[in-house]
Amino acid sequence: MSENGAQKKLDRRGFLKLAGLAGLAAQTGALVKAGIIEGEDHKTYTGWESFNPGSQFFNRTPFEFEGPAHLPVGEVSRPSLMTDYVFGRVATFEQAYQENPSWTLDDPLEELGIPPQLIEFYQEFPERLEWDYRTFSETIPQNREDREVFGNYYKLADAYSSGFGRVRPPRPADPPEVSDFEGLGEQTRFKSPELAAEFIKEVAHRYGATLVNITKLNPDFLYSDGWRGCPDDYDFTQKPDHWEYAIAIAVPMEWDVIFSSPQFSTSGDAYDRVSLAAHRLESCIKHLGYPARTHSPNVGYDLIIPPILVDAGMGEVARTGFCLTPELGLNARPAVITTNLPMQIDKPIHFGVAEFCNKCKLCAEGCPPGAISFADSPDGMVIRGYEHWFINNGACYNYWRETMGPMGCRLCVVTCPYSRKDNWIHSVAREIDARDPTGAVNSSLLWMQKNFFPAPDAIEYRRPPVGGEFASYRPEPQFMQAERYLDIPIVSPKKGD
Repeated sequence: MSENGAQKKLDRRGFLKLAGLAGLAAQTGALVKAGIIEGEDHKTYTGWESFNPGSQFFNRTPFEFEGPAHLPVGEVSRPSLMTDYVFGRVATFEQAYQENPSWTLDDPLEELGIPPQLIEFYQEFPERLEWDYRTFSETIPQNREDREVFGNYYKLADAYSSGFGRVRPPRPADPPEVSDFEGLGEQTRFKSPELAAEFIKEVAHRYGATLVNITKLNPDFLYSDGWRGCPDDYDFTQKPDHWEYAIAIAVPMEWDVIFSSPQFSTSGDAYDRVSLAAHRLESCIKHLGYPARTHSPNVGYDLIIPPILVDAGMGEVARTGFCLTPELGLNARPAVITTNLPMQIDKPIHFGVAEFCNKCKLCAEGCPPGAISFADSPDGMVIRGYEHWFINNGACYNYWRETMGPMGCRLCVVTCPYSRKDNWIHSVAREIDARDPTGAVNSSLLWMQKNFFPAPDAIEYRRPPVGGEFASYRPEPQFMQAERYLDIPIVSPKKGD
């Protein structure tokens, strides 16, 4: 072979090599570019996958209306922490009952030693008195007996729940005119209310909020008494001037745990996260020079939360009386921050919840104490001047004190067809149902829910002596199975075990 021929062969081979290297370089460049794009996307950050405003993915704009979301149908009165707030009421009843343990329903209410305001409430709602009395005279003593027998079966569920809420933001120690102004920085003006709202929503998501919406605060939804840090002679009739806006935020309870309601679930994880997110946002707003106050599960409330979420366009009122959101269904644990930072507000939405709840009734069917209405609509259900779904919170709380594991129920949250993880089939159903004027889609979805996803009957959630077995909606997570992990005597309440 001549030198020229060899050179030509070498050139040809070299050309092919160079071409291959060029192709590899082009592919590598494309990979590098794709890698840079992915690297810049915060959704790919390990440990921060759910940290982004994209968690509020439902487009609310087509379903907005000017409002107001709530129209009074009678004389409006504000709720009372003493009576309407179930935890305030049962705490007052419990103290009085402990001081008068021989009191029965046949005795005059005045002999129980409760405040006149609560006497008037019980006279208007005698069924609440019966439930509250049953809670402390029967249910709690029975629950102590059940825990002596079955408590070890729920040992790990209790241990898991105990870890939440140990680090709590401080409760306001002074009236709003004092505590809300503590630690204010120099007031900083935003270029516009729209940009202020954009900033607040961005940082709220980064502080841990899944959903964030903003509204003007309706004073009808403030408690009429008992605001945190206020003396008894404080004037509760007036809304503080700086409580102009309400920033509503919400997070879900951990999905796998919440589906094991009521015995193995806990609200503590979401209470913890939403309270911390709200407290962080309060601090941020104060740093910008605006007064702010957090209303959240771990620090308490001076207002009722659900109607404020509805005003803010986070969702609609469901059969349970809670706010049902497009992204989380009923699995949305909320908090509110009140402030006077000027912000663009969101509009309320109507995406079909009212029509769906009128025909669904799954939450009512699965409610062990029957606290949720089976009515075909909330027509005629008027409380404090507004017509809306509401539950018998006395019956609800009574069952809370019957359950095993972490106290509470949460069955209405998990039985709701809207409370589903975010996957393609649920996303398609969510988008189509909201746009279907015929109701055929939600009827089909409801049929599938009832036929393809069996659940225990309401009686099965009750204690064994009344025919139940302390059932859970779905099996408990493996890490909560005490029989798998613990070397202690364990008695199962399950029939056949």
